[in-house]
Amino acid sequence: MVIVSERLVRLIRTSTGPRYVVRVPQPACPIPGWRAYALLALTPNGDPDQRLTLYERIEDPPEVPDDRQAA
Repeated sequence: MVIVSERLVRLIRTSTGPRYVVRVPQPACPIPGWRAYALLALTPNGDPDQRLTLYERIEDPPEVPDDRQAA
């Protein structure tokens, strides 16, 4: 998966110092119709890294077959 229009690595400045934020697309998302990203906030000064998961709705969700029955 390649995202051309968005930068996957950014430098942001916070009150505790600069952080590099890396957004990594995940190959599969457990929620149908959504896309998952791992967000990693890395610091150049040795502070602990922060790991988050971001969910983003897909504009064209996958089609669900009509013959699927509710349990």
